[in-house]
Amino acid sequence: METITCFIVEDDPQALAYASSIIESQEHIKLVGNSNTIKEAAKRIKTLKPDFIILDVFLMDGNAFEFLPLFDKIDFKIIFTTSYAKFAIDAFKFSALDYLLKPYDKNALIVAINKVVNDIKKTNYQEQLSTLMYNVSNKELPKKLVLKTTDDIHVVDTKDILYAKSDNNYTSFLLANDKSILVSKPLKSFDEKLSNHNFFRVHQSFLINLNYITSFNKRNEEVILNENHAIPVAQSRKKNLLMYIDNLY
Repeated sequence: METITCFIVEDDPQALAYASSIIESQEHIKLVGNSNTIKEAAKRIKTLKPDFIILDVFLMDGNAFEFLPLFDKIDFKIIFTTSYAKFAIDAFKFSALDYLLKPYDKNALIVAINKVVNDIKKTNYQEQLSTLMYNVSNKELPKKLVLKTTDDIHVVDTKDILYAKSDNNYTSFLLANDKSILVSKPLKSFDEKLSNHNFFRVHQSFLINLNYITSFNKRNEEVILNENHAIPVAQSRKKNLLMYIDNLY
């Protein structure tokens, strides 16, 4: 196996020593340097060209979202770390990018490293980073969600999602333009991400965008989306859905 190079961007001496010791214990990973400021780190990374970096979200002279624009192109993978549980967590999740919450244990970093090594030659990473930057900088606008399929990485506005349907361990998304995207993740993982963004789990198998409700069929106990998509509503969730509809006007 060829050697993979790493650079650490971290301003906490203890965290730097901890991460460095873990990196140095990995046989095929070589630590090529570190920095505690975004400006110095950007300069050294452009010269050293590491395969991946470990990047603390907050540094003494700025944050990760000021650091990334310093590069014309991100040609390295990133393991984000942060001490702030609530900061940009949605942004990471919506962008399908991983992060480590400090204090993390050795195994968590090793898992992240192994994932980076496996993904090192995969393309479209720039799209995920662009989605992350968009979601951080546009807090009041609809979120962009990364949906990974076998062949592609799709970036969609949550406002364009009509509904998501469970298909065992897969989830099928139907967009407002009738485009369908099948993702190899369970519906539960998207329910957690989208529940605070005007989506509602009306049934064990369906997560709907509340903005597209046009009617509710009492006889069939179905909610109608965009005039022509009938979605079954579970009895246990019917009350909350009708309360939402009642409060629309």
